[in-house]
Amino acid sequence: MTGYLATIVDKPSYGRRQDAWKAMRTFWENVEPLLIDEGMAKAYAETRNVSASTVRYELMQLSTALSWAIANGPKLPRRVKVWLPQAAEAKRRHLTHQEFDRFFDAVRAEHAQLYVMLGLYTMARPTSILELTWNRVDLERRQINFALPGRTSTAKRRPVVPIADALLERLQPAFEGRTSKFVIERGGAPIACIKKAFQAASERSGVHATPYTLRHTGAVWAAEAGVSMAQLAQFMGHDDDRTTQKHYARFSPEFLSTVANSIRKRDRGSN
Repeated sequence: MTGYLATIVDKPSYGRRQDAWKAMRTFWENVEPLLIDEGMAKAYAETRNVSASTVRYELMQLSTALSWAIANGPKLPRRVKVWLPQAAEAKRRHLTHQEFDRFFDAVRAEHAQLYVMLGLYTMARPTSILELTWNRVDLERRQINFALPGRTSTAKRRPVVPIADALLERLQPAFEGRTSKFVIERGGAPIACIKKAFQAASERSGVHATPYTLRHTGAVWAAEAGVSMAQLAQFMGHDDDRTTQKHYARFSPEFLSTVANSIRKRDRGSN
């Protein structure tokens, strides 16, 4: 595991994977890899007082490290299969228009207000917004490029998205008053985490929302407005629209309407 982690130091996932190994280490560090089986993986799961998705993530990391060791030192003679708990269906909450208005009215800091508008109107992931710099915001062409220069593209793509009218009204004065290269900043310093602002606004408004809530809210509202799944997938940075359809197609007014309207459809000349 130590050898594997050393190969991904420059990747965005390194910090999370390193933290996962700290939690896993006591159980796994003295285990002979070739002795790992389903019973041992399940025993580990029982020791962790965390969600099934967290256990799955940790065991997937173990599996990845073992696969790495087949081709790298210290080499393993064969592949070791690691049991994984079943993936849980993600809970995706979105806000109604009224809930969003109540929540936004409770956001006090200007940098947090700008973040909320970016989160809703770009559907970008939290890290993408916090890492966004002004040189990737083209106010004249009304486009935002969330891709980081020089960073290898991952499954979580960072697309180029257009700037909506409502968002432009917030971005223009923020650009004029900027004191940092980062779009989301306070006192000239970038913001590392926005969660506290969301927690405070949630308490004041009585509407629970997280940074990811904005991504799902924007997607649901777009689907409700009739945006195609192909367009929505591109906007959200999905590789294809299968993931988009799975989570958002049911909100579209056209979803399966052809099927419903075909149930008793017959040729007029038929009996």
